[in-house]
Amino acid sequence: MIEALRKHRGDGRCYERRPDITAILLDLEGLSQERLVYRAQIRLKTDPQYLPSECLLHLIRKSKRDNSNQLFETLFRILMARVESAATLRSEIYRLPTGKMAITTFGIKVRDHVVDRFLARLIADRNGYDERLDYFEINFAHAIASLRSTAKAKAASEEKRYQPLAANDDEEVSAEVEKAAGAFDPFDTTKIDDGNYRFRLFAAIKKLPEKERHVVALLFKEYPIESNDPDKPSICKILGCVEKTVRNRRDRAFEKLKAALSEEQIDA
Repeated sequence: MIEALRKHRGDGRCYERRPDITAILLDLEGLSQERLVYRAQIRLKTDPQYLPSECLLHLIRKSKRDNSNQLFETLFRILMARVESAATLRSEIYRLPTGKMAITTFGIKVRDHVVDRFLARLIADRNGYDERLDYFEINFAHAIASLRSTAKAKAASEEKRYQPLAANDDEEVSAEVEKAAGAFDPFDTTKIDDGNYRFRLFAAIKKLPEKERHVVALLFKEYPIESNDPDKPSICKILGCVEKTVRNRRDRAFEKLKAALSEEQIDA
C-alpha cells in the first residue's frame, strides 16, 4: 500500500500525487530491490521503464520504513545526481581554452544552494518526516525550480553587495560582468532561429535602458564597435561615443540579457 502524503493545502486537503505517478508506484509494488535499482538507473526518459524523480524520492523515503539501507544508498546517489543536474544553470556553463567544461562562480553558488537545501530536507525526513518533501513527490521539477529561483536571487544579491556595478559609462565594469559578457552571445546562431528564444530575447532587449538598447540593436545589425575605415560606419561613430563607453554599455546589456534568458528547462 502506498502511504499517503501528510502535508495539507490551504483549504485543509492533503497533498495528493498525480495519477500517473501513483500508477507507476503501484506497478513497483512487489518488485525486488535488484529490479528497482535497474529501473532507477535508466536515464532515457522515453524508455517505458524510466522512473520519474517523484517515484525515486518515494522509494527513498519508503526505504526508511523498510529498513533497507543498501537500497537507500543506491537510490540516493541516483537522485542526488539528478538534483545536481537540475540545479545547474546551463547558461553558467562555459568551455575553457583547454576544451574542458566549467561553471561560473555564480552557477556554483546556485547549484550548491539547491543541493544543500534539498539534502537538508532529505536528512530531516530520514530522521522523522519532513512535510516539505511532499510537494517534491507531486511535482519534483517545479519544486527544484522553486529552490533554484531562491538560490539565484540570493546569489545575485550577494554579487550586488560585494561587487557593485558601475553606473558611469566611462567607469570600468566589474571583472565579473566583463567575463560574463565575453562568454555570452545573445545572437548565437544555434539559438536565434528558435522562435521561442527569439521572442524572449527581443522582449528582454526592449526592457534595457535606452543607451544599452541602442548598442545591442546595432550589434544585432552586425555593425562593428570601431572601424579604422573612415568610410565604414561603426557603433562608436553612429552613437558618438568612444570605444570604452560602447563596450561598457554592451557588457551591462549582455549581463542583463543573460539573466533574463537564464531559466532553462529542468531535467529532473
